[in-house]
Amino acid sequence: MCVFRLEQESGFYFNMRYFEEMVTNGEWEEVEKYLSGFTKVDDNRYSMKIFFEIRKQKYLEALDKYV
Repeated sequence: MCVFRLEQESGFYFNMRYFEEMVTNGEWEEVEKYLSGFTKVDDNRYSMKIFFEIRKQKYLEALDKYV
């Protein structure tokens, strides 16, 4: 996903600082929701990869809670 191209074509601004803050704080539901405003899982392989990594992290953190 080329953020700058996406911003130009859509007129929407991807706030990387906000996104990084949510990732750092482990707010995975909000991360996924925010990202979904710009791309969908099946848009391309890069989108699929980032959504996969987010969901993998959610799974690992949930697993860690119960182990």
